[in-house]
Amino acid sequence: MIINELKRCIRNNEKAILATIIDKKGSSYRQVGAKSLICSDGTAYGVLSGGCIEQDLLEHARDVFETGEPKQIIYDLRNDHNVPWGLGVGCNGVITVLLSLIDPVNNRESAVKQFKVLKQQSISKEPYPVCTVIKSSNQNALLPGTILENIELPLFKIMSSGILENYSIEVDGKKETVTLFLETITPMPHIIIFGAGPDASSLIDQLKFLHWRVTIVDHRPGYLNKDNFPYADELNLVPQGEFPEDLNASENSYAIIMTHHYEQDLVYLKGLLQQNLSYIGLLGPKRRFNNLKKDLQAQGFMIPAKAAEKIYSPIGLDIGSETPEEIALSIAAEIMAHKNKTSSQSLKWKKDSIHTPNPASYERLKELVQ
Repeated sequence: MIINELKRCIRNNEKAILATIIDKKGSSYRQVGAKSLICSDGTAYGVLSGGCIEQDLLEHARDVFETGEPKQIIYDLRNDHNVPWGLGVGCNGVITVLLSLIDPVNNRESAVKQFKVLKQQSISKEPYPVCTVIKSSNQNALLPGTILENIELPLFKIMSSGILENYSIEVDGKKETVTLFLETITPMPHIIIFGAGPDASSLIDQLKFLHWRVTIVDHRPGYLNKDNFPYADELNLVPQGEFPEDLNASENSYAIIMTHHYEQDLVYLKGLLQQNLSYIGLLGPKRRFNNLKKDLQAQGFMIPAKAAEKIYSPIGLDIGSETPEEIALSIAAEIMAHKNKTSSQSLKWKKDSIHTPNPASYERLKELVQ
């Protein structure tokens, strides 16, 4: 992940370059705000295209490493003949990429600030706006690549990622004119997996590959440990028959129950239904879920209609899964479709563009600002 490599670079006092798509017109492989980290040895983490600009970006990155000056590159992918290195993929779009130097030796404060902004994505529960200087009338006072904090912008400008030109800002008592790149960063999605059995590792590997923040809950210390789940972000050991008190879940959190233990599933399901979650998935056949509902009713617990809509059982998309790895893919695909508010249909039958805009995160940010 970019954040891990950036942390390593800062710790080792190694320079790196953050490449960010700051503008696009037409179709593109990645959207505005997508990032890649280029290390001083030429290793890149994260991609901005299907391979048609990465080699050229490395050439431009060498210039930025040498001069320290940020650089904007425009790639016109509408015509394969104009694509560098002859690797055009026919994306039919134009993208602008900003290359900015992260220098922990000569400008450690700025490097640490960049790290904190990216790190916030893995711990924040709400979308947050970020403003980056890409052009300045006085680079001695405000260097391009600088992240601005506590800046007041019109609400409608914060709502959409993009470029804001000729913005006036006061620096050390003087007015400076800047061009800003505005982006609303969506928090890393959070999922809580109840059950630390052997099949959970395949799902967790899949979710970490997709950049989810993963919490695992279980009552068995022999199963729930870092040796079995080295990539999990949090391990929550609870007594058998109890629901965790410190779940740290939000309305944007997802939960999956896969303990293979009926009585424990009953406890977890009852507890989750009293949380305000986005999605609750239950591994197993529909008959098992119906039995769980009956037992909850026998305890005097009725599933609220609103909560019932969030339960997915059987969990996953029907792709004919048999092995743990295939089941993990099925589950991951379903929760990604749910998170992105898509239909799960084949793109072959989709009438809209591949990347249909989703204003959900911006609407939430609007509520917070108001």
